[in-house]
Parts: sequence; structure tokens; C-alpha cells
Amino acid sequence: MRGFFGGEPSVRGWSCSTRGMFCAPDRLPHALVVLSVFCAPLIAQGPPPNYYASVNASNATTLRATLHAVIDDHTRVPYTASATDTWDVLALASEDPTNTTRILDVYGNASLPKQTGGNSVYNREHTWPNSYGFPVDGGCNYPYTDCHMLFLSDIFYNSERGNAPYRAASNGTEYTTVANAGLGGGSGVYPGNSNWGNGSTSSGSWETWIGRRGDVARAILYADLRYEGGTHGATGCSEPDLIVTDTQSLIANSSSSNNTSVAYMGIRSVLLQWHQQDPPDAWEMRRNDVVFGFQGNRNPFIDHPEWVGCLYSGVCSVAVAYCTSSTTTNGCVPAISATGSPSVTANSGFVLSTLSVEGQRSGLIFYGTSGAANSVWAVGSSSWLCVKAPTQRMNSLNSGGANNSCNGVLSTDWLSWLSTHPNALGQPFSSGVVVRAQAWFRDPPAPGATNLSNAIQFTTLP
Repeated sequence: MRGFFGGEPSVRGWSCSTRGMFCAPDRLPHALVVLSVFCAPLIAQGPPPNYYASVNASNATTLRATLHAVIDDHTRVPYTASATDTWDVLALASEDPTNTTRILDVYGNASLPKQTGGNSVYNREHTWPNSYGFPVDGGCNYPYTDCHMLFLSDIFYNSERGNAPYRAASNGTEYTTVANAGLGGGSGVYPGNSNWGNGSTSSGSWETWIGRRGDVARAILYADLRYEGGTHGATGCSEPDLIVTDTQSLIANSSSSNNTSVAYMGIRSVLLQWHQQDPPDAWEMRRNDVVFGFQGNRNPFIDHPEWVGCLYSGVCSVAVAYCTSSTTTNGCVPAISATGSPSVTANSGFVLSTLSVEGQRSGLIFYGTSGAANSVWAVGSSSWLCVKAPTQRMNSLNSGGANNSCNGVLSTDWLSWLSTHPNALGQPFSSGVVVRAQAWFRDPPAPGATNLSNAIQFTTLP
């Protein structure tokens, strides 16, 4: 926080020398993208500035339309080729974080030595089975080689899953995982850290283990958003309309030996649950960065998990709460929220409010644009700092209310404040910027003599 936590915002470049692997704009010809991938050993972290600037998440309809346009028309990576192919991409994307000469397979979580294509240890798993809509590979079959939908898997586990939809399989066979990278291991108790399967056809079930069920769910939801029929904007190739559903008969009827115009996969309601149960972790985020470096498009549900609720459940909250609030000296639990629309073309109308603050305390609201944090505020404090530096404090406030009560309020119109502070952190804001905000206030008897609220995350709109 400028003048508060210290530190000035740094410029986040996208050249090879500063950001690593991806050092070219998206949607370049494949050869150019491959050159950019190997120009440096580091991997770009997160989407480039303004990647999601055109996205409007105010409702499900506009979100689908504007988000599809961002991730559409990606560069196709060959499935198997003498040059860079999906084996190369997936080997890099699936690396064991503790040993870069090995990969972690999606279902078993085993750390396996990297192999060349066609090995006898692991193979490529189509999370959306290719027999549902796109079984015949070719230069125009984009979903077949889409690495956001492909994972490396133990060959046996891949075979056991077959074409089964993702759903609960409590009465099925257990397929255990190995403890690696702090996840997996154990057996004998349902669901535990195991996969469970019951049949390998469209009528079967495959329940992915807890550490990767969110990953495969977001891969399927990505497919539903990315492939909406029509043609590829750059190559003119016809593309299927892939639709996630709860209807078993639609999934069964999608199985074909020929490429089709429409296909279904599921189970939608289960996938939405899995997305919530297993949020994106560092391994999945890095995987998204690697695939982006080759294909030029991202899985937006990894970058913005909140968009799943908007797109598939119609829950398009302007701001999403996260992190844990403090409990103050008088037992108050302050909570921050937002009302209005964070439109970058408006000069007012987006209010950040923190309720249940200690009465008659000075405080303020601060924000940041560099991600979330999770660090203890002070020794012995119940507060957590939830906004990553650099941060920007806004105007000083008084909570009002009564002493020793929880009826204080800290409130600031974020847009109005920005309109009078053109040099503030993030200015000038564009659409699609993820912002996190939190409240700070005095609480003299507390450790550190101050406390913090929980935090909220929101994305600026056009």
C-alpha cells in the first residue's frame, strides 16, 4: 500500500527476458508460437495485461458471448508429429513440481519419468472423450488436440475410465492415488483420495479423486465454452458444438465413429460441484500458462473460477468474498461487500462497504491488482492480510456508530475516489482487471493495535 504497507507497483512485462515462456501475442501462426515458447526457460504467470478486457460478466448471456470471443480460434498443436506436438506440450504442462524430469499423471498422481510418445507407462487422456463428437483426427480437428482438454494419464487408469462420464461412483471399483506434491495417497474409504469407477461406456461412471476433480471439470466446461459450432476464424475449419449436460441419453447418442456437428458430455451438475470442491491450485495454474504459450488461448475458469457460477448458474455477483475476517476486541466480525457496477467508464456508482466494524474507529479500505495474499497480520492477531502487494490505500474514514459496539461502517465509492486520483495504483483502469479489496481499522487492544476485514474480489467492466 503506498505510504501504508510500502512499495510501488512494478511493471509486468511480457518480453522473453522478463516473463519467460510466452513472449508473443495470442493467435499467432503455430511456428511463431513455438519459437516464443522456447525463447527462455521461465513460464509466463497468469494472463497478459488486458487479456480479458473485453469480457462482460454482468450476466450469463453476455459473459458467454464475450468470453467465447476471447478464447476462440486458437493455434492448433499437432496430435503426433516429428516437430512440436501434444506430447511435448503435455510433458511440460504436467511436470512434477518437485522434479522437472518427471510428470504427475492426472488420475493416479504418480510421479513418472518423462517418456517419448507411444510409451508403455502413460498416454494422453481426452477428458471429453473424442468419441463424443470428434473421433477422427485431422488438420481441422481442433478439439482432438486441444491441450486444455488433454491430460497425461496412467495407461491402465485411462483404459478403465474409457468413455464414462464424470459423476459419482460410490459403488464402483477403487483406483488409488499416490501421495505426491502434498496430495493423494491412502485407500479403503470412499471417496478418500481415490478415483472410483463403474463401467467404461456412456452408461458408466468415473469419479475423479478430490485433488484433480476440479481440473477435469474445468477442462469440460472450457470445451463447452470454446466449441460452439461454426468455423475457425483463421483457418475456416468447421468446429463442433460441444455441450455439457445432465441428460444421459444425449451423452449416449453422441458416441460416433465419425466427427459430428453437435455432441454432449457430462454430468453437468456433478462437474459444477467438483469445480467448487477442488478450486484451482498452483499446478493447474501453471498448466494453464504452459498451454497458453503454445495455443495462445487460456482456460478462463482457472483464471476466474467465479465465472463458472455466472455462466452455468446465473449467479453473476459483482464481487466475490474470500479470506477470513478478524474477530475484534468486542467480538465484531467485519465483512466487506460491494454494490453497483465497477464500470471503467463511470465516475461513481461502485461502493465498497464494510459492516460490523468496531464503532468510532478510524480506518480505510485498500485494494490491489496483483492477486491474493494469505498472511497473518500480526503475531497473535486473528486478522489475515488477503490482498497481495503492491496495494493502494484510499481515503481515511471514521466508522461512526458507538464505542464498544459492532455498528461501525467503513464505506467508499471506489469509482468516485479513482476519478480524483488519476495516478493511483492501476490507473487508468481497463475492463477485465481483477481487483481485490479489504478494510483496515484501529482496534487498540488487539495485537498490532489494528484489525482487518475479510476481502472481496471483483473484475472491472466496460
